[in-house]
Amino acid sequence: MVDLALIYKQIPKMFGTLAFITCYLLGSAKREIKEYIREDFGKFYGIDPMDRNMISCLYNEGSQSTLIRGWTSTIIWTTVSALTICVFLKFAHMIMKKLNKMAGTTSRKTSNFQVELLRALIVQTVIPIFVSFFPCVISFTIPIFNLDLGRPINYVEVIALGAFAFCDPVAIVMCLPIFRNRVLCKKQVAKEQKGVEKPANAVDSKTTTL
Repeated sequence: MVDLALIYKQIPKMFGTLAFITCYLLGSAKREIKEYIREDFGKFYGIDPMDRNMISCLYNEGSQSTLIRGWTSTIIWTTVSALTICVFLKFAHMIMKKLNKMAGTTSRKTSNFQVELLRALIVQTVIPIFVSFFPCVISFTIPIFNLDLGRPINYVEVIALGAFAFCDPVAIVMCLPIFRNRVLCKKQVAKEQKGVEKPANAVDSKTTTL
């Protein structure tokens, strides 16, 4: 019998290995690409690309081997990224099915807590997709259409990556009620209100009755 759990564990390793091999063998910028971008690179960053290691693709105005390397790298990177998102969605669907099956055998509190954890994981997955995945896809597919966004695209990416470190934990805290209540001090406020408020018809237990 095929061990699906073992196969699922190997998927990230396969994707990571494929992406690394593609970056190292196909995506690394050769001398032709560095000479092609040398003038603009020096104007924008004040650095000579000939002295730097970088990943770059050239889609036109280059030799046939360089163009093949560029297109192949972009197709592989886009495919790996798209398959990764598909795997996320598949795992989410499998987890939901498992939780539905366990709903009849677990307490309501445990079931709700599992759903809250799943919601937090979904948020934790969606944030890097929009903050990291889409900007990267835009950055290496825009040159295909001969569009030059200049330095603003770099600023957007830097801001997005910087905001990720803040948005990710905040989203998790707000998704889980136990963390949200602790941060917002809701539980403490509720206890204080409960201790202060007293029904108007309440009678002191120590009062002597006749």
